[in-house]
Formats: sequence, C-alpha cells, structure tokens
Amino acid sequence: MTSTLKSLLHNGLISTLSYFFARFIAEQSKQPEENLLVQTAALVSERSQQGDVCVDLNRFANKPLFETTINKQMDIPTAPAAGEWTSRLGNEKCVGKPGEIAPLIIEGKRLYLGRLWAFEQQVFTAIEARLGPVAGLAEERLKIGLNRLFPQDPNHNDIDWQKLASALAVSRRFAVISGGPGTGKTTTVVKVLALLLEQDPGMHIKLAAPTGKAAARMVDSIRNRKADIDIEEGIRALIPEQASTIHRLLGFNGSRFRHDGNHPLVVNCLVVDEASMIDLSLMAHMLDALPVQSRIILLGDRDQLASVEAGSMLGDITGHGQSISYSKEQGRLLEQLTAISTKQLSVNADSPAISDAIALLRTSYRFRGVPDIGKLAEYVNNGEGERAMELLRDMNAKQMAWIESEENGISKKALEWAVEQYSQYLQCDNVGDALTHFGQIRILCALHAGPFGISEINRLIAERLWAKGIIGHSEEFHGKPVMVTANDYEVELFNGDVGLLWKNRDGELRAFFKLADNQVRDLPVRNLPEHLPAWALTVHKSQGSEFEQVLLVLPYDENNAILSRELIYTGITRASKKVIIHASPNALIKGCNKRVERSSGLAEKLGWS
Repeated sequence: MTSTLKSLLHNGLISTLSYFFARFIAEQSKQPEENLLVQTAALVSERSQQGDVCVDLNRFANKPLFETTINKQMDIPTAPAAGEWTSRLGNEKCVGKPGEIAPLIIEGKRLYLGRLWAFEQQVFTAIEARLGPVAGLAEERLKIGLNRLFPQDPNHNDIDWQKLASALAVSRRFAVISGGPGTGKTTTVVKVLALLLEQDPGMHIKLAAPTGKAAARMVDSIRNRKADIDIEEGIRALIPEQASTIHRLLGFNGSRFRHDGNHPLVVNCLVVDEASMIDLSLMAHMLDALPVQSRIILLGDRDQLASVEAGSMLGDITGHGQSISYSKEQGRLLEQLTAISTKQLSVNADSPAISDAIALLRTSYRFRGVPDIGKLAEYVNNGEGERAMELLRDMNAKQMAWIESEENGISKKALEWAVEQYSQYLQCDNVGDALTHFGQIRILCALHAGPFGISEINRLIAERLWAKGIIGHSEEFHGKPVMVTANDYEVELFNGDVGLLWKNRDGELRAFFKLADNQVRDLPVRNLPEHLPAWALTVHKSQGSEFEQVLLVLPYDENNAILSRELIYTGITRASKKVIIHASPNALIKGCNKRVERSSGLAEKLGWS
C-alpha cells in the first residue's frame, strides 16, 4: 500500500524536499506517515517553497491540506479545526515555542519552519530597535538643505512627496521610501545622500541592491543626477558612486556570510535599492551584519512582485497597501522641516510605530508622455481587471496593444513582432549599438516552462531568426542574447545580468556586457557563468529594469496559480513607451483581481492589522 506522503509526491502535490522533511519529522517524533504532525510538516515545507514564511492554521483549518485538480480520486488529508490543530501540534516534541530551537515553531495560530521563525524574529527585532528618530539631528541645517534642494513652485501647492520622503529618511534610523516607476526614488535618494553628508561629512555610506543589474542601475542613476543638484562641491564629491549586491557586501562565499553580528559591516548608513526583491533570509542576514548604531534606508515599490524565496519584506514592512498615517510627533517634525502642514498629511495617534518610518512617493513622471500606460498600471494595481481590459480594447497601437492569446501557445502575430524587433539589433555594425538596441525591447513571461514560458518562446524566436539567416544554428552564436543565472564574483557577473555574444574585430566570439557607466566589457564565452537565452525573460528577472517596448505574455489558463495583479503590474511598468499584452481576457481580468497573499507574522508584529 502506497503511503500518503509517497502518493502526494507522485501526484506532484509536494516536492522531494517536502517529502524528505516530513519523513525526517516522522522519524524524529516516532510517528507514522499518516500522523497529522507529519502531514503538517510536509505542508509547512511546501508552503515555504511557495513563498510563505509560515502556515496560517486558520487558513487551512477544516480544509484539505493540499489542493489538487489533477486527481480528484486521491485521498488528501484534511486539517482539523484551528484550535484542535494548535493543541495537537503543541504536544509534539518536534514543535517548539517561540525562542526554542526545534524543527517547527508554533506561535499563536502560525506554524513555522524553525529557521524561518528565527529569521522573522531577527528582522523584527532589528527594525524595532531602529524605530526612532536620529539622535542629534541638526534640524535647522536639514531644513535649509531641504528648501534648497526642493524649492517651492509658486504655481503649485501640491505636496512635494520627494521632499517629505527626504526629510523622513534623514531624520530616522530606519526608513522606507516606496514608489512606483517614475516617481523619483533615485532622484530622491541622491538628495538624501547629499543631506546626510551635510549633516555629517564623515558619514560612511554604502549602497547595495539584491542583484548586480539593480546595483549597476542604481550607480548609473546616482552618477547622472548628482551633477545637477544644488550642493557644495565638497559634498558632491563625497556622494558614493559604488554599489554592490547584498551578497557581495556581506561577503557571501557560497555557503556562509563573512559579515554578521559578530563581524559587522563598517558602515554608518546603508541604502538598499529594489527592496521588494529581498527575501526573509537575506533581509535577516543583512540586518544582522549592520552595527546596532547604523541606519538603513530601503527603496522600492511595495506594489511590485515579492521575492522569489520566502517572504514579502517590503509588503510586510509597509502594511501591504494600507494607508500611511503619522504620529503627532512625526507629523509636527515633518511640518517643521518641510512646511508641509499636518492638515495635508494623514496624522493618527493610533498608527503603528513603523508608519513613522515610511514615505510614499505618489506622483509618477515616467508616464506623463504615455498616460495610457500609467492608467493601465493604475487599473491593474487597483484590481480593476475589467477596466484594464476595456482600455486595452479601446487603445490604438501607439502606447499599448492587446494580442488575444490562443490556447495552444504564443500567437503568430506576437512572434512576428518579436522577430521584426529583434532583427534590428542583429543588423548593428558594433556591439555597443547592438546592446543599446537590444536593451530597448523585451518579451516578459510569467512562466519558465510550457507553451507560454520563456524556454519555448526563446526557442521559437531563435528558430525563426535562423530560418531568416540572421543567426547561426550552433549552441553559441553571434548575436545570441544571454542572461546570467548564477553569481560569479570572480568574473564579476551576477544573476540577472544580460549581454550579447558577439564577434570582435578578429572574428572571435566573445560575451559583451554594458557596465553602469555605459562602457562595454567582454570576456571569453567559455568563462561565462551559467546562462540562458534572453529574448524572453520572466517578469521576476525583469525587476529593476526598464525597456522602451515590452511584450507581456500571460498564461492562457485563467486559473493558473502564477497570475496576480502584482505580476501584471510589474510587467506593464517595465515599459516606458509601449506595452503589448498577450493574454486571454479572462486571464487578464482574473489576474488583476487576485493579490499575492504570503503568510507571515512580521506585519502583525510591526503593528499592522
């Protein structure tokens, strides 16, 4: 007779990792595989691989532990009521209480893998310790700097959200600046860096991001913008122009981090871009490596996709879309620094302490020339799928277009568009121009595999370009776009970096990548880290990037678990001039109406309801 665990594994309802973890729990607790604890252990492991930090027992109470549409005849175990479930788990020796060391930790009605509970508690403790104003703030100097860098426009009385965010970031030990594309996060942070250095020219500031690509974009933006702001040349020279990946900053060697609580970073302030991409484990390690007296500023878009790994850090910290209200004390300080009246701000004595650390940038400048893309993103982000679909159907092809999906795969029309667009960079005479042209266009997919996934679409594009005689038919060929899929610190290429294979003047095929300063570097193809073709990328891999034109390919099945408003919003907002949506109407509408809900306890611990 096949055990329940093996049946779940063979039917694809749990992974091999979850199977063996549940087996481990069975052996440690000396319980049969049909025991509730063992099956719950498989659930906790499986949900962590789907992005949940914990299992909310209320969510699964009295329901099947694992969802399936594949084999309805299968006997899937059902969870008991939440109270009974909590009581039974609490009596098991493999289940510990908060603060204990055990494979599983139960806290209230939440069940965690032991390591994830420890990471979550570590993040909460580190943030809570910094939830206060900076000691010794030179308020008058900051006020003068804010007025100089953000002069009042006499023709407009609108709130200057960038000024408000800068005042908040400089005056807090922990700060978050969140805003959508084009709201000026980088412009704001350049001014924040200047204001910080005006407070203390000796401040040691480091810049970081989750990926090499995001770090390079951060550096490029800071270099371009710092020359234009009204500051003393001495301060301008102090603004840092180097950024690294978080892993590199922490000295990750593939198995452990060199910097931790015992060997902290030498830094007074850490500024981290694209914070929505940071998972729970990485956030815990990063905060652990910061000296207790140092400050941290997180930048990102709380409405974007969360990390691939477990956790939704930026969402948890900012309340998952809840409105931001300030305490009376914070409201008065911001009014004093910026002259923005507390009557214009939302002030609420009952707001959680974390809200005093959050600034939202609300005015987007990117879509002023293409307002319909902005409107489409707004509809998606508000969960108004039907209005988004109506807008797509009504629009001409200048700013956006819709290609109705066919059930069996990407449409011929979409492939013809892709081949036409990508043929242009392949006709360039030099690799610098080719990299520029290629960087303006991208196909973004929700999936890796299947008829709507990047593997199949990359194959189809290569097949058509080869048939036209534009590219070669070998595994590595002139003009092939590649995306690095593993960090390689020796050659300084990182997961998500995109380049081109191109023949140099001697006819040698080499890999070329554009650096932050727009210089081009190259290396032998044999030295490339693991990589994939890059005509089509996943939406996840596109975070932190901007393209002039984007073709967003969604799965045909409206019930596909990957579909969400965060995914669609992120894909749409990668485009600066034109977006084409390849989808069935139902998939788009249902995707917009579905939010990603990742279970964790951090938001509640920080005071969010």
